[in-house]
Amino acid sequence: MENMIALEQIVNKLPGVKGAKILADDGGTLKEIHILADVKKPAKQLVRDIETAIYAASGVKIDRKIVSVAQISDDESDSTATETYEEAIADETARFSLLTLETKSSNKRLTVNVIIDDDGKQLSGSSVVDVNDDEKYMAAVEATVAAIRESIPSFRVEFIERLKYGLSDVILVVCSAIMSGERRKEAGARLFKKDSLNDIVLVILETLNKM
Repeated sequence: MENMIALEQIVNKLPGVKGAKILADDGGTLKEIHILADVKKPAKQLVRDIETAIYAASGVKIDRKIVSVAQISDDESDSTATETYEEAIADETARFSLLTLETKSSNKRLTVNVIIDDDGKQLSGSSVVDVNDDEKYMAAVEATVAAIRESIPSFRVEFIERLKYGLSDVILVVCSAIMSGERRKEAGARLFKKDSLNDIVLVILETLNKM
């Protein structure tokens, strides 16, 4: 664990990197590296920088495929961008979109219901949490995953975390699904407005639409 923290601190010092999360298995082998960065440097270059920094610090040569980079613009407060090794799908071809998100509170419980459009087909999902839960936004994650699984049973949110980006909060997410016989992962990021569950659903859908 201490080694992971040390590596995260090193990666966080790289130019353009705003946040890093490194995950390893029980034997200490690096399995996933999730990066939040600005858009000043191409994602492929960032991955090469991260590979070099980790090798120099630990002697471990990583597989670049375990690195997911989500990029967010400094210039436009509501603008985000993500890059991986393949070009992102254009917005106009997006398959999934949010139709409605509803919340209901009763008996100290919060219910989140989402309806998602999948090329004309409506998908729905819901989740219930305690009203006072500090991470009640996870109900939006669970409801969204439940809805998407009506269409893509293999869909997962592998990783989601709130990070500080200047004075703002950012949601960094990694999603996966089986595509063409293999599990594929994509990373995404979005500015998170205070208590805006919509942003949770939207960052998941934006990431899914690139897969």
